[in-house]
Amino acid sequence: MSNRLKIFRINGRAVNKRGLTVGITQDVTATSDKEAVAEVTRLTTVKGCSHIRIVLVREVFHA
Repeated sequence: MSNRLKIFRINGRAVNKRGLTVGITQDVTATSDKEAVAEVTRLTTVKGCSHIRIVLVREVFHA
């Protein structure tokens, strides 16, 4: 496996502190898609969201 950093675009949704569903779209630099999902989950939790659902993980070549 390569340890090169890649850019991933993560799309999903989560529930904010008010109980509303909000969309998530973030570009993350990571070595694998699983690491990218973990980073987005961590960042979204820090922002106060819960019930995080990741819908799409895509490697981006032109970001």
